[in-house]
Amino acid sequence: MRIDHYVDIVERNFVRGVYHSELKQFEKSIYSDFRESNPELYKIKEIELLEEKIKNKGEHLRKVIQHIANGRKKQIVIFIDNADQRDEETQQQAFLISQEIAERWKPVTVFVALRPETFYRSQKIGALSGYHPKAFTISPPRIDRVIEKRLEFALKLTNGQIPVESLTGGVHINLQKLGYLIKVFLASTKQNKELGECIDNIAGGNVRLALDLVRGFFGSGHVDTQKIINIYEESKSYKIPLHEFIRAVIYGDSEYFNPEQSPITNLFEIFNADPKEHFLLPLLLGLLGASGGSDADEGFIETSVIYEKLQGLGYTPEQVDSGVIVGHKKKLLEAAARRIPQPGLDMPQALRLTTLGAYHIRRLCKMFTYIDAVVIDTNVLDDSFRASIHNEANVLGRLSRANIFRQYLDKQWEYLIDTGAVNAFDWVVISKILEADIKNIQGRL
Repeated sequence: MRIDHYVDIVERNFVRGVYHSELKQFEKSIYSDFRESNPELYKIKEIELLEEKIKNKGEHLRKVIQHIANGRKKQIVIFIDNADQRDEETQQQAFLISQEIAERWKPVTVFVALRPETFYRSQKIGALSGYHPKAFTISPPRIDRVIEKRLEFALKLTNGQIPVESLTGGVHINLQKLGYLIKVFLASTKQNKELGECIDNIAGGNVRLALDLVRGFFGSGHVDTQKIINIYEESKSYKIPLHEFIRAVIYGDSEYFNPEQSPITNLFEIFNADPKEHFLLPLLLGLLGASGGSDADEGFIETSVIYEKLQGLGYTPEQVDSGVIVGHKKKLLEAAARRIPQPGLDMPQALRLTTLGAYHIRRLCKMFTYIDAVVIDTNVLDDSFRASIHNEANVLGRLSRANIFRQYLDKQWEYLIDTGAVNAFDWVVISKILEADIKNIQGRL
């Protein structure tokens, strides 16, 4: 406030202006006799009065806001942001504080930025249930339009429309070839709908993450940029295939799949030596996706219902706990009221499938590119299959390894055949699609 609006809320003259009426009343107080006979003592008593006013920070800030609004004819608007990034108790306190400010700090207008599910939950059982706040919905920007605008700006840099400061330290960039890559990506997002679908689902509305995914593609060691440039220079055309982009997303800066750094999750990892656990995460996500939630519940499903169904498939509550915690940590699912599932504590009341979680079970797990990455991160319980899975350098070897891993999962699925698991996640169908993808790549090679 001091820098942007030239207001110092503890500056002498400003404070005396805020409490002008109180100082006028003080002139009639028991200390008024000192005003003429002992002006120094009178001034000290004035300062003590103002000091007490400033010590009450909340009330002082209210007086300051009202003084600015009335004296400078300013409309005061207060925004309380990121409340739903905190725990539920903090959220409720933020709502109550906002209501108190709006009611007592007139003419102040208060906006609280919330996710829709947080707002509706608080209206039902939280602090907002006793009030009637006005809600405004602000739609997020379209990811494809944001990426398009950023890349168009980057093209202006590469073709000289916008000057680029010279780089120091021996760094050299061929702006013309970088421009080729940008043109290729721009054209590919318009020609290849799967590419846009991938970015949208992985980013889940997070514009910053979407831009990071695109930025990561341009700098990934898993993308043969020279090949792309060569083809573009010859034909003036190149369409980035989905698998090429996904490889860059999965591996990032690592040579191998790193589950701690990648935005992609290994669905088939296990927590215990139980073959059914290979399908715990897929089934958990599948149940959330199949159950769908009502519009009133914003897609959330009661956690107890999910636990009941997974226990009916043969999983223990502890196993389900592990699946929920991992799923939440990797943003495959989200919890009501932004609660964080933690070991040994009560789970959130409701869960919901995210776009990232849906993309894993409906798209990624059917692709060789995905299986090729997670196979080395998965504990294989069958000795005969484990002995056949090695680190492979060439594509044919990796295709063969992926097919062996697929067959291994086929065998583990047998433990779930008669449980009704197929209603949530049908591995048999997915395995056939994956097999076809592997054969298609082998045929092209």
